[in-house]
Formats: sequence, structure tokens, C-alpha cells
Amino acid sequence: MEGYKYHVMLDITSKLMFCWNVNYSNKTVSIRVTCQLPPNYWFGVGFSDYGEVTDADFVVFWNDPVATHHLQDSYTDSHGVLHADHSRDYTLHKARTEDGLSILEYTRPFDTCDERDYLLDNGTTHIVYFVSKGTPASCVGKDVRDLHHGFQRVQLLKPDVHLPPLPADVWTFEITAPKVKIPGSETTYWWFITTLPILHHKHHIVRYEGVIQKENEDIVHHIEVFHCVGRKHVHPYSGPKVPEGKMDPASDLASCRNVIGAWAMGAEPIIYPEEAGSPIGGEGFSPFILLEVHYHNPHLRTGHVDSSGIRFYVSPTLRQYDMGIMELGLEYTDKMAIPPEQSRFLLSGYCIAECTQTAFPRDGINIFASQLHTHLTGKRVWTKHVRNGRELPEVNRDNHYSPHFQEVRVLRHVANILPGDALITECEDSTLSRSNVTYGGFSIREEMCVNYIHYYPKVDLEVCKSSISDNALQNFFYFMNRIEDIPISPDKGIKHNYGLIPWLPEHVSILNYAYQTSPISMQCNQSNGQRFPGTWEGVPLTKIEEPLLPEDRKCGI
Repeated sequence: MEGYKYHVMLDITSKLMFCWNVNYSNKTVSIRVTCQLPPNYWFGVGFSDYGEVTDADFVVFWNDPVATHHLQDSYTDSHGVLHADHSRDYTLHKARTEDGLSILEYTRPFDTCDERDYLLDNGTTHIVYFVSKGTPASCVGKDVRDLHHGFQRVQLLKPDVHLPPLPADVWTFEITAPKVKIPGSETTYWWFITTLPILHHKHHIVRYEGVIQKENEDIVHHIEVFHCVGRKHVHPYSGPKVPEGKMDPASDLASCRNVIGAWAMGAEPIIYPEEAGSPIGGEGFSPFILLEVHYHNPHLRTGHVDSSGIRFYVSPTLRQYDMGIMELGLEYTDKMAIPPEQSRFLLSGYCIAECTQTAFPRDGINIFASQLHTHLTGKRVWTKHVRNGRELPEVNRDNHYSPHFQEVRVLRHVANILPGDALITECEDSTLSRSNVTYGGFSIREEMCVNYIHYYPKVDLEVCKSSISDNALQNFFYFMNRIEDIPISPDKGIKHNYGLIPWLPEHVSILNYAYQTSPISMQCNQSNGQRFPGTWEGVPLTKIEEPLLPEDRKCGI
């Protein structure tokens, strides 16, 4: 690993290690692969869209019977069969075997302009591999599906940004679950009211990270820590989450919506820029905290006890700005549904110009990190930035998103969002394996489309999300009833009506058109859970009159 900034173990059995550096000046990645295997083994390492070994881009290494090294730029077809890629688009620096350790070092561009090669980007990258016994005369024609194979998820193109060291006066505390007996159900949201350390003077959180109990790593899906703004007292609570829409607005818990920490599967520690920190403590600051843990327990296991949570790093030395976390995207509601058996279905959640105009300061806010979030059907997620009808560079994008790898990612370029700008978070979902409608909601089998942005300076806007307006959805149901003769009734409820629709391609197109053109209902919500003053029901969608042009790949030049 010496000389390489990043590394990941691909396969423990064969000690297959992948190390890399990123060079943005010449847009290349330098890679070192090591594998500890006997001489009569061969292996391949590469990339694919979602971790499949079909339609994948591989570099294959083997020794022939006379111990000659062979290296082949390869790819697999849709059946997993290896082919030689005759456009060799990497630069080999080293290929040798030392004391049973095979070592490869090579460099490749982000974009090779070869349709057989994987296009590297700053979203999730699935590194695929295979290992097999034998000394083949050639790798061509081998079916990788028959070999020992697997994958790991990373953000390969890490941003080249300066992350400051921890201050000398930093100290830590943890907010963790109180030995929760995880229920034997697939989805549980557990709420726990606790308190922060008593701080008589204002401090800044400068870093936080997940503290996940090892035996529950495959069950703890994500965690959020909410500050109960302005509360002098909050009644104790430890139990399942109160369903949205059923909570008393006057409840103590209704005020606990100010996010100060968020973790999800795969997330690394989040380190704040040296000019910003998350404020806690001081005169009049409520010490009450709500911890929310989402347990995903598909095998319905019982007997697990959990004390997972988040560790916070705190300094009394204040930074220039307070930072905050804001939630963008779609409201968690069954109004936003995805038809079954769809290869890709687009959902869009809006933070409209009227909301940012109301809530943002004159110089706007600066987004420095982003955590994209969906449940199981999410495939691609991104957030657009629109100013006066003109689309600016995107805030964040993940073209190969995985719900099992949801990092808080520091952005390579800070995004300045001015009052009057709009932010549109979009998700492409795949429901090919589902025969019934997928609804928006909290369950892992339901869907979300969210971007948790980390920004400074902190404002009072906590949630900026949307859903199709109630009237627009009823108009859709009315159309399906009158034109398509489907027995839909406004008295039967949203899920009942969606469930009656036979999802023929024309019906899917009509719903998609309704989502992409209809007025919306906005959540332009303050940290106390209340909406900002304004008209937020039935507002028009943000129009993009000047779309962002695709990046010039400079192929064929």
C-alpha cells in the first residue's frame, strides 16, 4: 500500500488487495493490485455497473506453465464470457511475482473512449474480481460466472480537497441506542430520547462517524440524530417510531427535526471544512436529542441487542460559520408511487425558488457535502441546481447508486446556492422484480428519494421536499376512471386506487406525465417542524429553459 492513498480488500481468502491514487490534472487513476496465490492460479480485477461479472471491464493476470507472466485487457459479454479487448487503454508499470505475491501496477484514464471500458466517475464504483485455479493458455472464452468472484463498492474518484486535522482541544461523545432488542420484523425505526453533554458555552462539532455494533452491521441500515430545538423538557421515549401523520403536532417529539448527524451503510467519517462546524451548547440551547435507528432485518432474526449510534468530535474553538444539514427531495408519502416491472422510472423532488428566497441569506448557502439516499429500488440519484431557468452544474450525482453504500461525500467543488435558486433531486428506480406498486414511505420495501446536504452558514430551513399535489393526483385517478374505465374511487384511499390500475405501458406513461407536469405540494419547513409562511400547496414545477449541456468527452480528438 506504500505510495497509494486509498485501498480496499477485495477478497480475504486470496488476500486480493486493490490500491489506488487519483490524478485530476491528467484525469488518470494509478492502480496497484496484489494477490497472494500459488503459481497455478489466475485472477482478474475490473469494474461493472452494479457488481455483475457480466458486461464487465477486466484486467486479467496469469502465469503459463513455464512461469511467463501474461496480462490481458479484457471484457465480458452478457453471458460472462471473457474476450480480449484489442484497444489496450492502460499503461502497465509492473507485473511480477515475489514470494508468492503477484503484483500489478498500471494507470488508466477516467475515460478511455473505448466502449468496452468502464467510464470512471465520482459516484459509486463497483470493483469486480475473480480468482481461479489453473494455468490457462489464454483467458479468452472463459466463463467468469463459473469462477470464484465477487465485488466491493468504493468511491474511486475521491475529491482532491483539503480536510483539516482535528483541533488539539477536540473531545468526543457518543449518542447510542439503549441496548435495543431488535424486533423480528423486516423494518423497524427506533426512536430514543436522550441528552447531549451539558455545555455552558457554544461548541462546534467538527467531525462525526458511525459507531456500529459489529454483530449488527448487516441489520443497522441508517441512523439520524435530531436536536429538539427550543425544548426545555422532552418526555422520555424509547420505542418504535410514531408513523408520520399520526404524531400530535404539539408532541415533544415534533420539535426534534434538526439533523446534527446522519450515517448510512458504507459511510465513512464526515470531516467538516476548517471554516465551519455544527453548533451545540451555550445559553438557552436545548440539551435534548432524538436518536433514530433504522433496522433492516429481512431474515426476521430475533435475539439481537443493539447499541449502535454516532460518535461526535467537538471543539470549544469556534469556526467562522455554523453549518447545518438540510433534507432535499421527495416527501415520504404514498402519493409518490412506482409502477411494477419498470426498468427505470423517474421521480423528481423539488426545493423551489420561492422557498430558498424565503429562507436563504443574501449570499446564499455553500454545500460542501452530500448524502444521497433511497431504499432498495434506487439505481441513479442526482440533484440539479437551477437559477432563473438556467441549469448550473449539478450538486451531486451517483450513476451506479447502491442503497447498501450511502456515504456522506465531500464535494470536489462547493456549490453556492443563492436565494431564488431551485434544487431538484431526481431518482431512477428499477422495479423489474416487483409485481406490485412500490409506494413512497419509511419501510425498506417502500421508497425514498432524498439528498441530505451539508452546508454553511446554517439557516432555519430544515426540510425542502415535495410531492404531487392532492388535487393533481385526484385528477390522475379521475382520468383513469373516466377514460380507462378503472373502478377508482376518491373514497377508497391512495394505495387502494393505485392497486386497481393494470400497469400497461400507456398507464405508466400517463402517471409519469402527471408527475413531471403537475403542480406540487411543498414542505418548506423550519427546524421546529413548522412551514415557513407562504403558499405551498398546488405550486408550479420549476422550469428549466436552458438545460445543462453534457460534458464533452473529447473522444476522437
